[in-house]
Amino acid sequence: MIEGSSNALQGIQKGVTQMRQQAHTVATENAGSRESNTAMVEMTASQRHVEANVKTLQAEDRMVGSLLDVRA
Repeated sequence: MIEGSSNALQGIQKGVTQMRQQAHTVATENAGSRESNTAMVEMTASQRHVEANVKTLQAEDRMVGSLLDVRA
């Protein structure tokens, strides 16, 4: 596995874990509370973190595919 893909996969895993924790906070705190509102904002940030890592994997996949096409 390429170093970048390993880092991207770890980033995705970390982002999903954070989203689960934040979802738990939203589900257990009173609606509109400071903790609940903060968790919702952090969920959006975690979502963007996951999306960025997915784009990294997609770019890597395209680059590897291009290298294989050149070699073939």
